[in-house]
Amino acid sequence: MPDSPETTMGVLTVSQIAIRLLVSLIIGIIIGLEREIQHKSAGLRTSVLICVGATIFTIASLEFNVIAGLADPSRIAAQIVTGIGFLGAGAIIQTRHTVHGLTTAATIWVMASLGLAVGLGSYPLAIGGAILAVIVLNPFHWIEHAVKGKKTSYTYTLILSDTGPALEKIMKALHSSPTEIRQVTVTKKDDQHVISFNYTDLDDKHAVLLEKLTGTEGVMQISTDEPQG
Repeated sequence: MPDSPETTMGVLTVSQIAIRLLVSLIIGIIIGLEREIQHKSAGLRTSVLICVGATIFTIASLEFNVIAGLADPSRIAAQIVTGIGFLGAGAIIQTRHTVHGLTTAATIWVMASLGLAVGLGSYPLAIGGAILAVIVLNPFHWIEHAVKGKKTSYTYTLILSDTGPALEKIMKALHSSPTEIRQVTVTKKDDQHVISFNYTDLDDKHAVLLEKLTGTEGVMQISTDEPQG
């Protein structure tokens, strides 16, 4: 008697595979939306692809065990951990002063583990892990801000006398600073240079930067706008 469509896929039926892919898709969407709202590089599409991809690899490893008779079906699933490490490493940006993207890289790693759990059919583990991930990424984010202090953004405007060393020193300092310094512009007005930039950090860091700039030779005037965010 020929196999029905529900039994021709090896160890899993078509409906089981469909359910696992659907659960993986939903988990990827939930976490991906949170990342998208936070304007992170690994947003909705990336999260969904990572979660679903890990699920597909895991299901494939189970199927290969039946169809091809592989001795160890966990081999392919185990490589997910190694492979996802390269993707996570690409999300990490290191500057001279700090490292950015560690949370994004960790999220990518967790997304792969959730996809793997779904592929194995361990729904309680996958759903529970997804809930914990959302809690860590969202409520914990506000707790972290409460502990460390909230970062604010100021737009700094510096007026420099037309001296090469002062301008060169300021520009070198800004370009070597962390990525919290953005939108650096330099204009020349009469015999003076005007430098403006946006700087985001804790209030005490603003005080340190302001003191450092004030003590720089050639800086005639410093002004900042009202804090944002």
